[in-house]
Amino acid sequence: MTAPARLVVAVLGAVIGVLLVPATTTQVGPLTASVHLIPSLASDTVILLPPVGEVHFDTHTAPVRIEARVQGVDVAAAEQLVSSASGLSDLARTAPEDLTRAAAINALLNALFAAGGAALAVALTFRRARRSLVAGGSAAGLVALSVAATAVTFRPQALYQPTFEGLLSEAANVADIGAGTLADYEDYRATLAEFVGQVSALYIAADSLPSAGADADLVTVLHVSDIHDNPQAFDVIAQLDDQFDLDLVIDTGDIISWGTPWENDMVARIGTLDVRYVFVSGNHDGAATSAVIAAQPNATVLDNQVTEVAGLTIAGIGDPRFAADDDSDKGGWTAGKDAVSGAAFQLGDTVEDWDASHPEDPVDLALLHDPTQPAGLEGRVPLVLSGHMHTSKVELDRDGSGTDWLTVGSTGGALASGGVRPVLEGGEPLDLTARLLRFDAATGRLVSYDDVTMGGLGMVSVAIHRTRMPAETPELEVPADAETPATPVPTEQEVAPGEGLPDEERVTPTDPSSPLPGPSDSGEG
Repeated sequence: MTAPARLVVAVLGAVIGVLLVPATTTQVGPLTASVHLIPSLASDTVILLPPVGEVHFDTHTAPVRIEARVQGVDVAAAEQLVSSASGLSDLARTAPEDLTRAAAINALLNALFAAGGAALAVALTFRRARRSLVAGGSAAGLVALSVAATAVTFRPQALYQPTFEGLLSEAANVADIGAGTLADYEDYRATLAEFVGQVSALYIAADSLPSAGADADLVTVLHVSDIHDNPQAFDVIAQLDDQFDLDLVIDTGDIISWGTPWENDMVARIGTLDVRYVFVSGNHDGAATSAVIAAQPNATVLDNQVTEVAGLTIAGIGDPRFAADDDSDKGGWTAGKDAVSGAAFQLGDTVEDWDASHPEDPVDLALLHDPTQPAGLEGRVPLVLSGHMHTSKVELDRDGSGTDWLTVGSTGGALASGGVRPVLEGGEPLDLTARLLRFDAATGRLVSYDDVTMGGLGMVSVAIHRTRMPAETPELEVPADAETPATPVPTEQEVAPGEGLPDEERVTPTDPSSPLPGPSDSGEG
């Protein structure tokens, strides 16, 4: 055969050999990691952090991908590292050598496997020992050249410019490694040590999560609220769906802030999510917004109704106010408070009517935007989900009623409703928060919940904290002062199931503190 044919056979053999190279395992502080050098045109360094995503660094120009995967963590050692005053300095001394040694071993394996693959392929094809030795040597030399090029072109300063995939793409980083413009070897050592420390902390948190019940058939629900025009929230939802295989998303309102057409175009992104979406309107959401959401193929809008989704029976009602702001002490506040109370009573009556006619399938949870007037739902439903407050809160057995009330913070960091203000004033932005709820599919009762917190407006943080619900659940009992009054709400505020109130009939303060945006606030600069 011709020389080109021998070359093709040798290359194919070398490629097969390289593909068979196992990753090299090493210990980096408390982390067990595998290091793998892979032929690639991407020319980057990738750190894989299952299950939260990947971090990419454009570190060199050679056709080699350096892949490090965190396989596990010694939790006791990680806790010692995080709590020790000298832990990071000790790690800075040892971690670079540990990774470099693993990379060197893997590079050697690549050369040996490439040489063996090329030599074997040529030997089996041409039956010539000399040609197989030449092919093997050439393959080993080519691998060595690629590794040398990687080492020569490696740029430590690239460690300051990471990109992210997976859940981490919605946070700035798992480690705040700064924004330096020049990194020498000492900077690299400190950066690597801090990165390992932050990853260790992340895995400590993950390891401490108690089981939700491995044998239980669970329904996983993501509770979001108060997105307030932040499109990043929909990316967060999509990423959490990828990570946790959601059965349902529940949104308790204030998905927008002013009701402009561009906002309604934004909420149409709900239709791109590959998960069912149940929504109740907040005090900033108008009828047009609810109509856009209801038009999405995966969405349901509840207004004084009960529906069954993902095996759960859910009741919900929209907020009776429009463009209202309960931080305002203007004349509309008291009327808004009374209207919210009336809405809760209306939904409570709807729940009782449903339960009476469906004793085998009672309501599992109710949705209400504003949690401040709870009397109408206490003792009538096991669980209520709400938002509005922009901070998360959990109230078990609220007021001794047997009703658990979970309020989630702002999944959009309250972006268009005051969320930017702290940053402009030199403070920290609001976190992006959501809550993962796990229900027993057989009983519809909440088993556990995970509070998910991500830094807002580019801040550096990802945290998940799990809480198991108590094994014993108190009986539902309507508090003595929470009986439905004879006229819980004025006639003009009564919500016909599925119809809602026209915007002009919803309560509005006389001087809302969140006015319509002017031309400079319209999103066009």
